[in-house]
Amino acid sequence: MELKAVFAVVDRLSSSAWVPVVAPLLTTLLAGMKHPEIDKQHWADRMFERSLEIPIADHATGPMSRARQRRLLAVLGSTQAVGLLAAASSAPPWKKAFATGMMLPGVGFLQTRDHGRFAATLVAFAFSLLLWFGAGGMALPPLVWVTAAALAAKRAAGGRPLRAGVPWGVAAAVLLVGIEQLRLRRRTHAAQVEQARAANTLLAQATPPLRGDARPAVHAAGELGLEELALTRRFVDMAFQEPGDWSNWTVIDQFQPAALRYQIDAMINALALQRYSRNPSATAYLDEAQRRLIERYQQKKVWGYWALENLWGNLEWDPDPGKKQNIMMTGYFALSLGLYQTVSGDLSHSHPGAIAFEWSRRRRYQYSLGELCAALTADYVRSPWGLVVCEPNWIFSLCNLRGGTALRVHDRVHGTNFWDQIKDGYVRGFEQELVRPDGMVNAYRSSRAGFGQLGVVSATDLRPLLPHVADRGYVLLRTACGEPGSLRTPFADEESLLDPGNYSFHPLTAYAALMEEGREAGDEELFTRSFEELKERAAVSIDERGWLTVEGASILAHTLLGRALFGRQGGWLDLIEKGMPETWATGPILESVPYPRVMIARAVSDGADLSVVLRSTDAGSREEIGLARLRPGGRYTVHGAVESDGIADEQGRLTLLVDVERRREIRVVPQ
Repeated sequence: MELKAVFAVVDRLSSSAWVPVVAPLLTTLLAGMKHPEIDKQHWADRMFERSLEIPIADHATGPMSRARQRRLLAVLGSTQAVGLLAAASSAPPWKKAFATGMMLPGVGFLQTRDHGRFAATLVAFAFSLLLWFGAGGMALPPLVWVTAAALAAKRAAGGRPLRAGVPWGVAAAVLLVGIEQLRLRRRTHAAQVEQARAANTLLAQATPPLRGDARPAVHAAGELGLEELALTRRFVDMAFQEPGDWSNWTVIDQFQPAALRYQIDAMINALALQRYSRNPSATAYLDEAQRRLIERYQQKKVWGYWALENLWGNLEWDPDPGKKQNIMMTGYFALSLGLYQTVSGDLSHSHPGAIAFEWSRRRRYQYSLGELCAALTADYVRSPWGLVVCEPNWIFSLCNLRGGTALRVHDRVHGTNFWDQIKDGYVRGFEQELVRPDGMVNAYRSSRAGFGQLGVVSATDLRPLLPHVADRGYVLLRTACGEPGSLRTPFADEESLLDPGNYSFHPLTAYAALMEEGREAGDEELFTRSFEELKERAAVSIDERGWLTVEGASILAHTLLGRALFGRQGGWLDLIEKGMPETWATGPILESVPYPRVMIARAVSDGADLSVVLRSTDAGSREEIGLARLRPGGRYTVHGAVESDGIADEQGRLTLLVDVERRREIRVVPQ
C-alpha cells in the first residue's frame, strides 16, 4: 500500500501541466531569494600597504559567484527530477514530452523522434546564447528552451510515438557531465593555486612601479614626434567632421566593442592624456576636438542601443540611457567628461541639463555630469556584487574600471564623495569575484549564472583603484617579457591577436596595451620593443592625409595606440589622482594655431613663462598664433617669433607672428 501511495503521488504531481515550468522557477526562488551575507566594511582601507602576493583561495570563485552557480545547478537539477517523475508516471504523452523538453534544450524532440527539429533547436539555442552574451538578451535562451519543449509536446499530442528511455539517458548524461565538470573545476583550482604559490615567490621580492620615490612629480614629458602628431591629426580631423558624417569611423554594431561610444570615449581619453602629459599649456585644437566629440556622443546613433538592451535584457521599455545599469554608457562617458573637465577647466557639462539625449520630439533625457555619476553610484550601492552589470546580466571588469575611475575623477574635480560611498563593496567585489585564484583577472562574470572568463585587463587602468592588483599584474607581465636587454613580448609568437574594434585578427590592440603598460610604468624598453615588434608585424605609416595609419586596424585600436604614444611615466595615474597643478591651470596658454598647417608638439608653463614647440605640416610659412591668460597689459620678451617682445591686451591675450618651418621653439617670458 505504501508503494502504491508513492506512485499515486508521482502520478498526481506529473499530471499537472504546470509542474515542468513551476518547479524550476520555484527552485530558482528558493535557491536565490537571499544574497550571501558578505562583510564589505573596510575592504578599501590601506590599499597601498597590501602585499602584491596572491591570496591563497579556498574556492575557485567568490561567494556571490558560488551562490549564483548553486542556483543554476538547482534549476537544472529540478528540471531533471521533473522529467524523470513524468517518465515514471502515467501522464499523457504530451506532458511527458514537455517535461523531457524542459530537461535540456530540444531533447523533447529526441523523445518524439524529430532529429531535424532537435538539431535546429541546438542551433537556435546557441544563437540565443550568443545574443545573450553579445547584447544582453537574457530572455532569449529560456524562450527558445520553453518553445522547443512546447512544440515537442504538440508533436506528442498529435500521436507522435515517444522513446521512453530518452529522459533517463538525458539525466544520466547531465549527471556524468556534472561530475566531470566538478573534477575539472577542482583540478583547475588546484593548478591555479599552485601557479599563485609559484608567482608569490617572485612577487614577495618585487618592487612595484610608481610608488614612493619611483613615482615622479607631475611634469610635462618630451615633445611629440612625427608619428604622434600624425595620430593626433587623425583624431582631431575626425572630431571636426560634420556631426552626421561617420566616415572614417568603424560602424558595425552598437552593442559590442566595435560600438561608436567606445571609439569616441577612447579618443577623448587619448586627447585628454596628451593635453595633460605633453601639452598642458595648449588649448587650441585639443580642447575643441574633445568638446566636439562630447557633442557627437549625444547623438541617438551612439546611445540609442540601450532601448533594445533594456527591453530584452531587463524586460523593461525605457530608452533613458542614464537612469540605471548602463555603465557601458554612464561609466565611460562620465570618465571622458571628467578628464575633459580636468584638462580644460570647462565645467559647463556639470550644469543642469547640459547633457541631452534626444530619443524623439517628445522624449528628451537631460543630465548633468553630476547626475550621471549619482545614478552610477546608486547602481553600485544597490548591487550585492559591489559592481555594476553591463549589458543586462554581465559584470565586465573594464566597464567597472571606467565607472570607478569616473567617480574618483568627479570627486577630485567637484569635491563629492561618490567613491567613498562605494569603494568598500567595489574593492571586495573586484578582489573576490573577478580576480582568479592565480591572480589573473576575469574579463566578465554573469550576475545571474555566476560564471566568468579570463581576459586581459590593463594594469594602467587598475592602478588608480586597485594598485596592488595592478602592480601584481605588471610585475608578472614584465617577468614574462624577459630580462632587460633581451626583451621579447608574450605576443611575439601569437598569430591570432584579436582586434575587438572590428572583430578581426590584428595585433595593434595587444601591442598598444603593452606599449602603454611600459610607458606608464616608466619602462621605455618595454614600450620601444613592443612598438618595434608591432612595426615588424603590421604596416605603420603616415598617409597622404597626414594621418598615422596601421593598415587593417580599427579606430578603437588606433585610440588605444594614442594612449600609449601620448602618455608618460605615471601620466594616467596623475591625470586621475592629481589633475592640473596650479601653474598649468592658471598660467599662460597657447590658445590658437592655424591647424592643420601648424601643430603643437609641446606646450608647458611654469605659471609665468610659456615654452612651446610647433611643427609645420607643410613647406612652412609665416603664421599667427594666439596666447592667452597673460597678465593684462603685461610686457613679454618673446624668443623664436618674428617680434622680440609684445604687450598683452586687457583680456591677457597676445598674437604673435611666427615663421614655422618644420620645427620652431618659442618662449614667452614676462619682463
